Amino acid sequence: NVVAVLAATQDGKANIAVAVGKEAQQKGLNAGKIVREVAKVAGGNGGGKAEFAMAGAKDLTKLDEALAAAEGVVSGMMQ
Repeated sequence: NVVAVLAATQDGKANIAVAVGKEAQQKGLNAGKIVREVAKVAGGNGGGKAEFAMAGAKDLTKLDEALAAAEGVVSGMMQ
């Protein structure tokens, strides 16, 4: 199924959004947990529900690194 991790910047701030499809949720994936781990890389925090979550990131210079970390976060959560 689908896991989407998106990021955007505006006015010196970054937002990260994660969406997780139903089949992916059944494999142990949770958008709130994913976004929290990804945002930590860029000095941020966030959360939400199993299907959708958002976070803010403070360090824009680490946003690319945070997005790159998403694959490992997702792989580590899959059952």
